[in-house]
Amino acid sequence: MDIKTREGFDPYPEEPRGRTLGDKYFMEFTRLVHVSLKSSWWGEPVSALLGAAGGAWLGHDDDLPIEPVIGIAASMIGVIIGAVLAALAMITRACDTSFLRKASKAGILPITDYLWQFFTVIAMGVLSTISLLLVAAVSEEAPTELRVAAGGLAGFFVLWTLTSLLPALGALIVFTRLIEKTAGIRE
Repeated sequence: MDIKTREGFDPYPEEPRGRTLGDKYFMEFTRLVHVSLKSSWWGEPVSALLGAAGGAWLGHDDDLPIEPVIGIAASMIGVIIGAVLAALAMITRACDTSFLRKASKAGILPITDYLWQFFTVIAMGVLSTISLLLVAAVSEEAPTELRVAAGGLAGFFVLWTLTSLLPALGALIVFTRLIEKTAGIRE
């Protein structure tokens, strides 16, 4: 009997449920992203509000050079997303079978418990990039309110992304300690 034709057999049981693969993976990603005051470090929303005020100010004043600010912010967001993806690649490499068995016995879910901050940084970085594209698309002749709103939105997301790196790095430290602690434990 061919294993692929057996009824009820799922050849890819690790695949998340959903309508299409894109939807499945997007929903899986959003389950890991936590953006709330409960899950945030106080510095994230505070700096995001300051960023929104700064972005709105840049959008309000026609004399201020917003193009260089957009370029710098876009470069920083690109570097942050790249660095976070590289860190996640190194972290997942450290999650060998032995470590995962020990974590499972201890009731620890490494991705859900420790690494969600990295996925949140990536999500905020994507929102930052979209908002920066919006600012770049708004012309100088656009109504001031539109420029202020676009600048405020971009400032909010860019500074939240930058500030969210600090708790993510803290989670990396805690996760590394967890790997060190489990290294000497027998399976």
